[in-house]
Amino acid sequence: MNTQTQNTHFALSAHRSLHFPTQRPNEHIILLLRRHWIIFGRNIVHWLFLVFFPIILIIAVVWFTDFSFFSLSRVTSILIIEGFSLYYLFCLLGYFYRFVDYHLDIWVVTDQRVVSIEQQGLFNRVISELNILKIQDVTSEVKGKVQTFLDYGQVYIQTAGKEERFVFEEVPRPSQVAKIILQAHDHAAKVDEYQKVKESEEYRHQIDTQYQKMPKNTATTNTHIPTPEEQAEADTHIKTQQLK
Repeated sequence: MNTQTQNTHFALSAHRSLHFPTQRPNEHIILLLRRHWIIFGRNIVHWLFLVFFPIILIIAVVWFTDFSFFSLSRVTSILIIEGFSLYYLFCLLGYFYRFVDYHLDIWVVTDQRVVSIEQQGLFNRVISELNILKIQDVTSEVKGKVQTFLDYGQVYIQTAGKEERFVFEEVPRPSQVAKIILQAHDHAAKVDEYQKVKESEEYRHQIDTQYQKMPKNTATTNTHIPTPEEQAEADTHIKTQQLK
């Protein structure tokens, strides 16, 4: 088993029990991706700076000056406490907003589709999907030293539709993701071709069976070639039997 097959099998096994919005029956997840952890890590660092900066500032003011909170009036103390409470409330809301945006932005590759779920704010969500058979090309892009060192970047999916590219933003191991998507596309194309051939063979078999059941002309020994009207009548009869 080659490396690509192992990677696809691992991804399929790892996400088989997961589900996502708009998932179809008998649709299996091959890849479920979020942005690289460093993206959320940068938000954490920024949030921690906002949390500890006022505390450090107050300690510096008290340490290097003669300022004392005990010398403030009651009204001033209440206003300072309320100001700090509002400040940390907004910090907490900002952290929650960043977490929701990171956690709910996902890209899913299944054996049938490529699905993009993007959370816009706290109450808006945009879901885009692409039939995996419409994929024409998949490329990966890594920019800069940080992305190269941590192995994350963008994956661009070229489609045959009006929208030129389907983009996975800042996902881990983009080159490996691109290979797995192409392999999933090739597998889906083979399955689709097999289904078409199978349906064509079954249809031809049903037509042959129907012709055999039709009454033969005993007055001639030549093989009867059905007229277009007879063939249309037989096709209609077969489709009626299938609907029943």
